This record gives sequence, structure tokens and C-alpha cells, in this order.
Amino acid sequence: MAASRRTSPAPRRIVALKRADGEPLTRVDIQYDVLSGIFSDNHEVFSDPYSATEEGNKLCFRDLYIKSILHSPKATKALKDKMIESSVFALDFAMLSLLVNVGRVNTTMSFFPEMKTAIRTYHPVPSLQRTNGNMQDAPRIKHILKTSLLEDEAKAPPSTPSDILARCKVGQPPSTSVTNLIFVLAHHTGPVGQMHFQGRLDFIDLFMRTEVSSASRVQCFLWLCFNYLEAPSSEDDYDEEPVPNPFADKAKPTSPPPFTLLTSDEVLLENQESPEDIAMSEKLVSHRNRIVQNQGTKESGKASAKASVNGSVVGDDDELPVLPTEETKYKAKRAAPVAASAKRKGKRAVITKEKKTVVIKEKQKEKDPISAHLPDLDDEDDDLLDAFIKQPYSPRQRRVREQYEHSLSLLSSLGASSSLNGPTLGNGYASSHRHRYSPYPQNHYTSPSKDGHRSRLRSHSQHVSHPRSMLQQAWQAVQSTDPLVDSDEEEGGDEYTREDYVQRLTVINRLSQQHWPPYSPDMNIDPI
Repeated sequence: MAASRRTSPAPRRIVALKRADGEPLTRVDIQYDVLSGIFSDNHEVFSDPYSATEEGNKLCFRDLYIKSILHSPKATKALKDKMIESSVFALDFAMLSLLVNVGRVNTTMSFFPEMKTAIRTYHPVPSLQRTNGNMQDAPRIKHILKTSLLEDEAKAPPSTPSDILARCKVGQPPSTSVTNLIFVLAHHTGPVGQMHFQGRLDFIDLFMRTEVSSASRVQCFLWLCFNYLEAPSSEDDYDEEPVPNPFADKAKPTSPPPFTLLTSDEVLLENQESPEDIAMSEKLVSHRNRIVQNQGTKESGKASAKASVNGSVVGDDDELPVLPTEETKYKAKRAAPVAASAKRKGKRAVITKEKKTVVIKEKQKEKDPISAHLPDLDDEDDDLLDAFIKQPYSPRQRRVREQYEHSLSLLSSLGASSSLNGPTLGNGYASSHRHRYSPYPQNHYTSPSKDGHRSRLRSHSQHVSHPRSMLQQAWQAVQSTDPLVDSDEEEGGDEYTREDYVQRLTVINRLSQQHWPPYSPDMNIDPI
């Protein structure tokens, strides 16, 4: 059992820097002395892959690395112009790019104070921000370096150290672009350390191990770059003598330079912050804080503007009013794609609110055809009727109104003395149930729609602030009922409505027997 158990894999090494948002990256964090030593070396021993001549020029590492950035298709014109214009900015940007190249700076970091996204953290780098150029962010820098390839390797760049060495032996130097070489060495940091440093250090340790002197780490890094780009330093069967590595140990030309270990006191002497770095760090942090505060003020202003309509601020308990014009535009824009999609898919057209009301009324007519003819009542009917009654009357209109009221009083007295069977209603009408012959069993059931309508009439009358006069009640009865329809009901549910119809005919008959003066155009008769 014990022999079959697998050993636990070694924990993954954390290479990238971890700092809180807004915290500067110091010289110790980025190992500034190593970066400065790499880019200050003046050995012009690297082939220029971008030279127009066949022989090519020889460049130092600084110029080779900056040229590779300038020839990247993802480098913007503004970045190229700034690097060509300012050599200081070009050097600072190249140093920061090398940290991204080896993986010390991951893609969650940003280095310009105007950064707004919440998925990255801002970090000023005082020692590498000596100018006002835009340092961009780590994802963009990494994309620039990834696309900086030579013409013959654009489709299939070498991805292992052995592939790069094979290309270096059979082809013309350089074997690959310098940025791709560093990506490959960082990805195979352990095997590279085993192959060249006997396992004492990995490749990534050249940018992390502070107990090893910066100068010796610089020499080892440049030795690796020359070994893989120009000529391998290992002995082989070639008749020609291998090209010596200018960064090798003089005592052993085919071996990498030795490492120099430092004491704890000597470690403190390297990567010291300068007064200019401290002042620049405070300046960049305060500048970032002002930008964040201004962005917060703008966001709060936008939020308050959304909550303010027509100059009035809406509270937490209030609702936002909807402007009719905006609502109409929104409905028009929303209805257009819905109708278009309905036509394309062959579906039934969208039913609007008005059409739905018509459909509901049609269903009500099928269930209860009598109550469907009754109009809906609201408080505006009484208001319009009051305004109509309060109009001034002409003498002729006043006499007609008096005769009409006298006829109604006669009808009331006639209803009280009527010999019709049934109890007397509160309005003076007599109720009598005259049943017609019907072959179907009769039950005294009233449709729910009619009951609902009558309940609305009762609730409507309870909300009226003043009682109706006789003329108002008569007018309301004319507008809200239809005796002809109600009298045709087979079950005879509303007998007093038919009695009302009979008494109206009696009034018309009596008025027709009176002597009326002939009509002349000079008479001022307005309809009541």
C-alpha cells in the first residue's frame, strides 16, 4: 500500500508580486539594480534581426529589446512615438516590460493613475516613472511582447529551450526574438537551472534571489541570452571553434559566470530608495487619490441626476414619474421589433390593451348578453349632468321642465295607488312578477356580471357627495338602462324596469294629447 502511494506534487511557486491596490512597487520589489545592470550593459554582441543588410548590425541588449517592442504589431503609434521621442521613457518602459516578460508582474496590475476598471490594481513605480509617459497596464504590455516575433517564426515560434538551441545551431542568428526567448526560459525555469546552474538557482531566481549579488545575476542573464540567441557554449563535434560567450567566466569560457553570495548587511546596500523616488511615490499616490475622488463625485452626480426629474429630487419612498413622451417613444420602439419578429415567425400579432378589453367584453356578452349592454358608470357622469342642469333656461325651457316634473309627480302618485300585485319599491314603483310560459325550469339566479354591475351602482351612489334630484335620477336611468333589452329576458329578473317602460309610454301619451303651440324659427328652444 505504501509503495503505491503517489508523492504529493511540490507546491507551485509564487513568482508574481502581490501588493495591495495603490501600494507602490519599490526598488527592492522589482530588483532595480538587476534591471539597471541588464539595460546598462554596452556589449554590442547581439544580431539585429530588423537590419536591412545581410550581414546585420550588432546591438547591445538594451537596443535589441527596445527594437523588438517598436516592431511589435500591437504597439500603438502613440507608444512608439513616445519611445522614439524620449530615451528615458523608452528605457523605463523596457525595464517594466522585462518584469512582465519573466512573470514578476502579472496581468492584474496597472501603472497609469487614470485606470478606472475594478478588475486591476493600480501601482505606481517611482523608479520607472521618471517621465509623464503612459506606462499602460500589464495585459497590454504582455500582448505587445507576445506578438513581437520574427518573420520566419510568426506562425510557429519555438516553445522549448531545445527547439531554440536547434535553430541556433543550424540557422542564422538570432534563433528567435528576444521576447519569445525570455517567455520560454521563464516557462522552463526549473530545467534551465538544472542544465546551466547545476540546480543551485532557477532562471526566475535571477530576478528574485536577493542574497545573490545583482552584478552576478546580470551576467548570468546576459550569458543565457547570448547562448540561446547567438551561439551555444557547449562543446560539440563541429570542426569550427564555437563562438565564445562574452559574458562567460574568463577562467571557464564554456561555462556560465559564477554567483556571488552577499551577507545580510550587503543585501541592504542594494536597491536603496532615493529621495527622488520617495517624492515621486507621494506625488503619484496623491494624484491617484484625486482622480478616484473625482470619479466618485461624477458617479454620485450621475446617480442624483437619474433620481431628479424636472428639477425635483425623488426621495426613497417616492416613485419616479414617467413622462408621456418618453413612454410613448419607448412603447413605439418596443412594439416595432415585436411586430417584426411576429411577422417573421408567422405568429399571431400582439394584442394591445384595447384589443384585450374588446375580447373580454365579447366573452362577457356570450355569458351574459343583457348586462354586457349596460354602460360603465363613473363619477364624471354626475359632474357632466350637474353642469348641464345648471345652465340658464329660456322661458320656454322652464315651462317644459315644470311640465315634465309635474308628470313625474303624477307618475309617483299613480304608482302608489296602483293595484298591481307585489310589494311597493322605494322609488314609488310597484313590482309584480308576471311569469311567461317557458318549457325550461326557472330559477331566480342573476348573472354575476349583472350583480357586479348593480353593486357598482350601489357603491357609486354611496360615494356621491349630494343626493340626486328627480331629473338627475331620470337622466341616469335613461343613460344606464335599456327597457327593451331587459323586458326580453326570459326569466323576468327585473320587473320594475318593464313597469318603468310602461309608465314612460303613459307620460308620452298624455303629453301628446295636450295642445302645443306651432313651432316657429323665432322660438328659442334648446334641447334639454
